[in-house]
Amino acid sequence: MNSQPRILELGSWHYCKDIYPDSTDTLWTSDRPIPGGRQNPKGFAVCTPWRFVRAMRDVRQGKYDLIVVYMPLRPAWHPRYWLRALLRQPTRPLAALSVFGVSWLRWFKLPVPVAVLDMNDAFIIGAHNFFLLDKATVAFKRELPVDRWHILCHSAHPALPTRRIRRNSRWNRRLAKIQPISLPATLISTEALWQGEQPEKTSDVFFVGEVAENSWVRRVGLAELEALRVKGLRIDIPTERLPHAEFLERLSKAWLAWSPSGYSWECYRTAEAAQCLTVPVLNYPTVERHAPLRENEHVVLYDVTPGSLTSAIERALADKLRLRQMALAVRDHVRQHHLQHAMVDYVIEETLRCAQATRTNDNVLCTATAFGARPAKPS
Repeated sequence: MNSQPRILELGSWHYCKDIYPDSTDTLWTSDRPIPGGRQNPKGFAVCTPWRFVRAMRDVRQGKYDLIVVYMPLRPAWHPRYWLRALLRQPTRPLAALSVFGVSWLRWFKLPVPVAVLDMNDAFIIGAHNFFLLDKATVAFKRELPVDRWHILCHSAHPALPTRRIRRNSRWNRRLAKIQPISLPATLISTEALWQGEQPEKTSDVFFVGEVAENSWVRRVGLAELEALRVKGLRIDIPTERLPHAEFLERLSKAWLAWSPSGYSWECYRTAEAAQCLTVPVLNYPTVERHAPLRENEHVVLYDVTPGSLTSAIERALADKLRLRQMALAVRDHVRQHHLQHAMVDYVIEETLRCAQATRTNDNVLCTATAFGARPAKPS
């Protein structure tokens, strides 16, 4: 970006502070302490009531160009939040009140663009976050169902939202603000791989991850991987926790990396495999995606019917030259769109663009009204 905007970040993540530390102030609202290594850095503080009020005053005075807010998974008044925060800091009750920081925004008019991010694994949005959809210039959501109305299950509606809700104009405006966002990946600094040198492949498929206490997709798919091993394929499934360097090495030496759904559809393994020049194998998405990885260009996709994973792996391994091309393509795509800095820039640029578009439309409408013209009816 040519001119970096000044950002106020509020919530339980610090993506903007990581990427733009000098132009971002972060107010931490988690029940967890500030992450290690970030104790008392400039512009990173616990969101006490006084700091919050001071930040709102600074917003009104023009100190910030943009507010980035992270949706909490549960309401601040849930005992899991405030009680845990109090128990962790019993001598600092005001610091424990920080878990209410995001909810305090409902009482303030925000004169700058607002980006609201839901980075949770859940596909629903709780009722305690509905006001943030009204405050948002743009709302970004991971795990955004292909039918957006499903985010209102068990919140705006006790089950599947009905036509009464789906024709509600306020809800249509709220959902129209939402855009998908990807899980931000961490840059892997493996120099030889990063320069494009493809490592020697010594296994066909690599997988490591929880199975028994995780997604049913993993439990069913693991049985197919074991059957492929019996058929003679080289299946690398570590049974112990690997040191990070060894994990990357073994991942990079596989042609394919199985990256199935976990608690959510997206998985960190996908971007890790891409950066190690290993082609990810994913079950078909259940969510809207930002800058999606495309089938047969970047990744191998399969449905969850029995035998589909087996067929997809066998077809992919039959063309090793194609896999090498896909490995380079998926690495470049992840580097361009799915690393943390790319996600942060996307949020900033899209929110400011939408804010500018809204102001322009409002000015056109006001000008037309001033000269007695009627606004055009939407088609």
